[in-house]
Amino acid sequence: MKKVGYSLVRRLATHQTKGDALMFASLTSKVVTAICAVVGAIALLGTFFLTVTGGSPYLQFALALIFFAMFIVGSYWWMVFGPGRGL
Repeated sequence: MKKVGYSLVRRLATHQTKGDALMFASLTSKVVTAICAVVGAIALLGTFFLTVTGGSPYLQFALALIFFAMFIVGSYWWMVFGPGRGL
């Protein structure tokens, strides 16, 4: 059983899986991920704050659109430029 486990680990440990985490292998992916996370979080918190304080519905909608855009960009970023794909 020990031999089988070692054999599987050895086959899975390729040159692509060694070293840095694959999703954050390039500086561009780190920057895009950080921007999407920060802007999306600010937009979500802003929408919540405006809802609680009774702010402008147009501003709430704009912040919701910004949050949605960051969510979409952040999600599909990994589908297009995910592990093993170059920029």
